[in-house]
Amino acid sequence: SPEVQEVIDVFKMIAETGSEPFGAYVISMTTAASDVLAVRLLQKEAGIEQHLRVVPLFETKLDLENAPKCMELLFKNSWYRSNLSSPPQVPNVGWVPHQEVMLGYSDSAKDAGRLASVWSLHKAQEALVELSKQHSIKLNLFHGRGGSVGRGGGPQYLATLS
Repeated sequence: SPEVQEVIDVFKMIAETGSEPFGAYVISMTTAASDVLAVRLLQKEAGIEQHLRVVPLFETKLDLENAPKCMELLFKNSWYRSNLSSPPQVPNVGWVPHQEVMLGYSDSAKDAGRLASVWSLHKAQEALVELSKQHSIKLNLFHGRGGSVGRGGGPQYLATLS
C-alpha cells in the first residue's frame, strides 16, 4: 500500500543519510511489544548502521493500562535488552541499558475523560518506574502534553477552574 511504501522509504532515506541527524523514532499509538520490535526490524532490513532509539508512545487509556505488560515483554526479551542504548545525555559513562517511553494525554483524555486519564497516566508511570528498577534499566518518561486544556495540554488546574 502507499502507506507501507512511505514507511519503507523513510527507513531507506535514514540508511542513506545516516542516523546522526535524527533523534528517537517515536511510535504513535503503540499497543503491543510487536510495534516496537517491528521498528527495530525495519531499521535492520533498511540497512541502518546506527539504529535510532525506538520510543513507544502510549496514548489511549487502554494502552496506558497495558504499557507495563508491553514493556515487560520487551525487557524480558534478551535480544531487545542487549540492543538498548546508553542514555544519550550521559556520554562516556559506559553502557547502561536505557529505555525512553512517551505518554500521551490527549487521546486518553478524549476516550476516558480528564480524571480517568490523569489517573491512568499516574498508574502507568508508577508501574513503569517499578518495572525498570526490577530489570535494572534506566527509564526516561516524557509527556506529549501540548495543545489545548480540553485535549490534555497545559496545567491541570486550568481545566478545574473552567
